[in-house]
Amino acid sequence: MERIKIEATRFMSLWARFAQDRSGNVMMLFGLAMIPVLGLVGAAVDYSRATTMRTMLNAAIDSAALMAARDATKLSDAQLRERVNGWIRASLHGDAADGFSGATVTIDRTGRTINISAKASLTASLTQLIGQDAIQISSSSQSSWGTNTIELALVLDNTGSMASSGKMDALKTASLDLLKIMKEATSEPDQIKISIVPFSTRVILDTSYKDASWLRWDQTQTQESCSGHGRNYSCTTTTTTISKNSWQGCVADRDKNYDVQDGDGGGTNASAYPADFCDAYSPSSQAKVMPLTSNWDALTQRINAMTPVGATNVTIGAAWGMATLSPGAPFTEAKPLATPRLKKFMILLTDGDNTKNRFEGDGSSSNPNIDARTKLACANAQTAGIVVYTVRVMDGNRDLLKACASDAGKYFEVTAASQLSPIFKQIASEISAVRLTM
Repeated sequence: MERIKIEATRFMSLWARFAQDRSGNVMMLFGLAMIPVLGLVGAAVDYSRATTMRTMLNAAIDSAALMAARDATKLSDAQLRERVNGWIRASLHGDAADGFSGATVTIDRTGRTINISAKASLTASLTQLIGQDAIQISSSSQSSWGTNTIELALVLDNTGSMASSGKMDALKTASLDLLKIMKEATSEPDQIKISIVPFSTRVILDTSYKDASWLRWDQTQTQESCSGHGRNYSCTTTTTTISKNSWQGCVADRDKNYDVQDGDGGGTNASAYPADFCDAYSPSSQAKVMPLTSNWDALTQRINAMTPVGATNVTIGAAWGMATLSPGAPFTEAKPLATPRLKKFMILLTDGDNTKNRFEGDGSSSNPNIDARTKLACANAQTAGIVVYTVRVMDGNRDLLKACASDAGKYFEVTAASQLSPIFKQIASEISAVRLTM
């Protein structure tokens, strides 16, 4: 223990003499110690310079991206890249101008986007003392040009109950008002395309589709004919299978679970669309489905052709609304959902409860099993990226239609037919506003 005390005393004495020494060795050590200190100070200075440089480069690239979007339709890709680099250089000065060597410009004319990325090198000052010769700065920006395109399906209840309280006349007026707003919002060809899906228990297609591969021809109809009197009275039952020659355009629900999905209708009999007999629940006088089009005269004529007939199957309306918004069969007018700057919408309107589909229902009483199919169809539409608006016209399953809407703000309820036009105008204004660049 005594030895430890002696050594400690000796060490403290040496340290005191070292601290008091003003000879060259101490200055040399001090100089060596200052190198990392200066390096750290230099790093702080260079970091501040780099921050200023990055801010300037960000602003230059953002500005160039906006100007590139403005001139994208007027210039070739090569001209646009040259302009972008010129705009960036003109916006830089000092360290940023010295360190900028050029930008990478990626132009997607299908998606109407321009991506700009650039790097600049800042020559370090005192930071070089700790081995950092330069600091790399990077920045990127994206812009787009043009307008969004819109595909809209009008899925409209055309059942017999729409004849009461002026509902069908009000629906026609409201639909024509919507078409007018959408037409006036169009600034380029095919920017807004609309389909019309009138529905009852079935939908009606033009019979020119009779040779389509996605139709199936196995539905039957049983009829009873009687003759004679008294003991000679007798009845005969006849079963007839639908044929292309007898087909009037009616199409029934697909097999479950295809009935609540959009599909190409090919490959298997189960996935095909059943060509069917028309009847009192869906007469041949019902207006036909119109695929997506920007032919405003044709759309107007189809709205005016709507007639209130038949019973209610909202599921088939929703399913065919999806079909018109899909690029696969049965219709091919729609673009893929992933198409840049494309928005898809559906307006689903009804005034009644589900009463009959291909599988069940009596055509007059509300059927909860059909409601369940409708809910699945609406869910599939939303999953597919379609924004769904629903409109309840005085009657119908409120909870079901609320569930079918994409959100609470997309559900509307009218208590008088006269309220339809203001609501359709509101929806049309919301949808048409989406055409603007976002």
